[in-house]
Amino acid sequence: MIWFVLAIIFLVIAISLHKSANKMDRQYSAPSPSPTPVLSTPKKTYWEIYKDINPTKASDIENLLKIDFSTLSEKDVKEKIASIDRFAKSLKCGVSQIKTTYLAEIEKYPAELLPQMINSTSGELANEASAFNISQTNTISAMMIAWLKERHEQLGKPDAKINVPSTNDEIEIVKALNPRVTEMHDLRERLKSLREMSSLYKCPMEQLRVFYINDVKKNYDGKYENFHYLPEAYKYMAHKAYETSSLAGVAPDNTSYGIMCDWLSDLMVEEREKFLATGQVKCIMCGSRNIKLSFFKDCFVCNSCNQKFGGL
Repeated sequence: MIWFVLAIIFLVIAISLHKSANKMDRQYSAPSPSPTPVLSTPKKTYWEIYKDINPTKASDIENLLKIDFSTLSEKDVKEKIASIDRFAKSLKCGVSQIKTTYLAEIEKYPAELLPQMINSTSGELANEASAFNISQTNTISAMMIAWLKERHEQLGKPDAKINVPSTNDEIEIVKALNPRVTEMHDLRERLKSLREMSSLYKCPMEQLRVFYINDVKKNYDGKYENFHYLPEAYKYMAHKAYETSSLAGVAPDNTSYGIMCDWLSDLMVEEREKFLATGQVKCIMCGSRNIKLSFFKDCFVCNSCNQKFGGL
């Protein structure tokens, strides 16, 4: 009998253990719930980060180059920004003023020189790209070429004010500005050049001579020891007159450069007379101060040794 009771007890215990084991199996074998997916934030581009940090400057940069920087590669964005920063530093202005500041400098020179400026700047593309290890399209030179071409295209369009028939009043102004010129053909050609100069320099035509002379005196202090600046400037301008004649469609003497040569010549005569009157002139050969002006007043002549100097 006792063995029967023990068997019953063992059976109950076995059943309990089996149930307990099954329960534990279910606990450990049940699949764990899948983790909630974490959405990653898209990485910002270099340009987006730059705009977040420099919103105003970024806007100025895009307006300056008329480019959507979000379409550029990170390399192009970095190189263009670096070039713009160098340009602004060299011009001593803000990014938004770079183009106007640069063109203001360009407009100090006759329009005939623009093709030469474009060519010379194009020659600097490779040098600048190599110096800064950047693409040629991202250089300062590339920006300047684009603006020079834009300016040249604007000036290449017929200008009603420049090409209108001459009036008697305008011809009289040309005569007053160029008293040695008498031929009507030359006067009309000079009128065309003077109209262009007036447009470029934003100065009334009748005031151009004074405007130019004042501009020359910014680099020439009126001292005898620096008089050489004027003949050197004259030679340079005369060379440019012949170089740009075909571009301007007028005779060399009637280009903007040719006209400025005449005004520079008049200034040199005035300066030679001033130096003689103040006794500052000394012969470069014998040291004599017994000096006179040549017949045409285009150089000094020493009365002691007949040496000519101070001319072209």
